[in-house]
Amino acid sequence: MTKSTRKLFRVGIAVALLATTVPTAACASKAATPPSTVSAAPATSSPVNRKLRMPDTLLGLPQNMDREAINAAKRHLDTLKREVAPATSAVGWAYGNNDPDADMVFITGVSGTVTDQQGLVERSLQPYRIESHKLVDPGDLGGTARCGQGRFDKESYLVACAWADDQTVGIVAFLSSRPQADRTAQFLEVRKAMTETTA
Repeated sequence: MTKSTRKLFRVGIAVALLATTVPTAACASKAATPPSTVSAAPATSSPVNRKLRMPDTLLGLPQNMDREAINAAKRHLDTLKREVAPATSAVGWAYGNNDPDADMVFITGVSGTVTDQQGLVERSLQPYRIESHKLVDPGDLGGTARCGQGRFDKESYLVACAWADDQTVGIVAFLSSRPQADRTAQFLEVRKAMTETTA
């Protein structure tokens, strides 16, 4: 790695770690679920027909195999799982290469039952250091989606996007050493690559 790549990589880890405090009201209800209800609704009989997967590459970027990056991306999962309990799939990973521009993409997502799409999207974006976010076209998969831009430090540019439909919720964070324009098209491409339909 070059010096600038290592610095941006460390910043990327810090950005990913921000999204560990998304508030949720699902914890208490999960604990109060009777055992009979849990056993009566196993994941195999869930009505959810969308699940999330982790592609080998995203936007031409390979999976980043650094343990810090992987752990940082996966730290989002427990919070999101509680929002859709019981979760039927969960993915979290970092993608990036070692070229001079050092672009990185962090993904986190779960499938289950989403009851508050708009609220969940807004809560998912709260931990990121962006001044504001706006509604964007959710694409062919529907639901609700928002994106926002920000700076993490003097040398990194962040775009964070989140979506929710009645079956999945996910966050895609783009980090670059260069100023970033609108990333809605790339966000939708990543969302589509993460989504698979099950019988």
